[in-house]
Amino acid sequence: MQRILIVMTLLLSISSVNVFAGERPEPGQMLAKFTQELNLTDEQQVETEAVMGEFHDEMKLLHDSEGSRREKGEQMRAAAETRDNKMQQILDEPQYEQYQQMVAEMREQMKQKRKQG
Repeated sequence: MQRILIVMTLLLSISSVNVFAGERPEPGQMLAKFTQELNLTDEQQVETEAVMGEFHDEMKLLHDSEGSRREKGEQMRAAAETRDNKMQQILDEPQYEQYQQMVAEMREQMKQKRKQG
């Protein structure tokens, strides 16, 4: 049970935790970070903004929805997988590898924040 909660929290970390200020980032904040770090083209920015907006909205709906933690966790994992698949189509291979590293770093930072209280 605790493992599901941790996974769910990690999946939410991308859309619900601003690793810089500890606040909820808007999709635009994530877009700015991705644009800078991944050196996105104008077209990639538009496509990424749409994907991040959809993911953000879906996470908010899931967070506010009824249902067991397990069900929500499964739905969140599916939403994250869908987001990552879409991002893979948008980004070139080196960008996608860097994107995956960024996601892993954000998850790790979320773990550290949870441990600190």
